[in-house]
Amino acid sequence: MYSYKAILAEDKIWGTSKFLDTGIFEGEESAKFRGSLLTLFGEPLHKSDNAENAYSYLIEVSDETGKWYFTVYEGPSGPAIGYDYDEKENQANAREAAKSLLAKIEETTPSDFNEIIYYEDFGSKITYGCKDGECFYKEENEETL
Repeated sequence: MYSYKAILAEDKIWGTSKFLDTGIFEGEESAKFRGSLLTLFGEPLHKSDNAENAYSYLIEVSDETGKWYFTVYEGPSGPAIGYDYDEKENQANAREAAKSLLAKIEETTPSDFNEIIYYEDFGSKITYGCKDGECFYKEENEETL
């Protein structure tokens, strides 16, 4: 049985890279993912209006055998879970702990939120969020705004 908690130690967030793909790139699923993180852990450690670095959390996952520190973030390839590959302690069980964290996020009802982020490379404005459990995602080209 795993337990999960948000950590505010920014120093542990550096050095992590993509470890587990969520299978989500964009759309309502990315809004639900972010809303579920809000339900579980509150506001992120970091957020911006840059779609390639929209938010990040540092999450401690623990069980009776150890602790793992994962970043959960939205980056250039959508929502993902990161891990410090140099972290040798409990490396063998890190994949199972990350999958457990992903399942916990996926089964959680999203909180209400509304964010605007931008893909500067494409000139896109994205408005996404959730309201009363229904999630939305709208992408517009800034030239047409």
